[in-house]
Amino acid sequence: MTPFYSRLPILTDFSAVTQLERFAPLPMDWHVATCDVRNSTAAVEAGDYKHVNTVAAAAVTAVLNAAGDTDIPFIFEGDGSAFCVPPELLEGVRGALVKTRDVASRSFGLDLRVATVPVARVRQAGYDILVARYQVSENYVQAVFAGGGMAWADRYMKDPATAGECAVGASVEPRGSHEGLECRWQDIPSRHGETVSLMVRAAARDARSASAIYGALIAKVREIYGTEEACHPIALSGLLMTFGSRRLDNEVGIIAADRGPLGRWLYRMRTRFMVAVGALLMAWGLKTEETDWSRYKETLVRNSDVRKFNDVYRQILAGNAAQREKLTAWLDAGYARRELAYGLHVTDRAHMTCLVFNYSGKHLHFIDGADGGLFMAAKQFKERVAALG
Repeated sequence: MTPFYSRLPILTDFSAVTQLERFAPLPMDWHVATCDVRNSTAAVEAGDYKHVNTVAAAAVTAVLNAAGDTDIPFIFEGDGSAFCVPPELLEGVRGALVKTRDVASRSFGLDLRVATVPVARVRQAGYDILVARYQVSENYVQAVFAGGGMAWADRYMKDPATAGECAVGASVEPRGSHEGLECRWQDIPSRHGETVSLMVRAAARDARSASAIYGALIAKVREIYGTEEACHPIALSGLLMTFGSRRLDNEVGIIAADRGPLGRWLYRMRTRFMVAVGALLMAWGLKTEETDWSRYKETLVRNSDVRKFNDVYRQILAGNAAQREKLTAWLDAGYARRELAYGLHVTDRAHMTCLVFNYSGKHLHFIDGADGGLFMAAKQFKERVAALG
């Protein structure tokens, strides 16, 4: 397999996502794979946003396990996830997503839509998928996307007129593993009072004008909220592990879905034991052969997925009401000028779902606002996109 993604240069400044010359087009023989929870509005409004987040994160876990040592670009979007896949991995990824679909239905009663579309089809429609790598931390390199192709593929796979052409059906055999998914932390209170989930898309069709809007947005967020550290939604003081079944059963429902009532109970008890051990290791600052537990929480914060770009700017911010009002005023002005569409959701805490392949550094933490976060922001966002026409 010829590597593509792993050979791309790394961006170290997030503002570089506005520079299209820093991106590379996906190979023509690759595919886009997506999954999202159907009727997620009802699930979130019923209070099941944690299940929705867990299923989207489980899909990432399964696909990364299927990819093995091959780096592939992906993005977590709250109620779903999207991946770019070379042809050699396509069937394994389809099987992993189908298994996630089966588990989502069996454990949480959620209907996960799974679809794939060739990159060649995206280009036939007049769009492109451009990808770059942004280094979030020494352990986590995040994919960022431009070109409009990922957004087009998402619409194409959801449109009733075309969904049947790319839906992954029951003939695909479920396979793969969700090992690595963990849901062992309480929601994290905002140290400044609010946790804001933000989505923004430039309305301009030409890339240069759109890049200018995103550049202005990144600068405005920094002006209002301060440095990345100042507005990071995860504070060390707010990181507390949980023993509660309501939270742990998100993980149990994925990992132990096939084990029957006794097997699920045993897994829950084992997880509680591991939570107790982990809490003690971190509290005492112990070091094991592979992991310095005195620094685990610091590494967790650095490895958190709080800002991303996939033809849409998304960020989870910790701040106060005055800061949010300033940002909203700027966004409203841009929307009134038909320069952008946005969605914003406010709560008082963040929700975290984790992928842990090892505790020494290879772990990734998906962050969303509690009570619906990015999904609720997306409702506003879609309404404003439709209004712009």
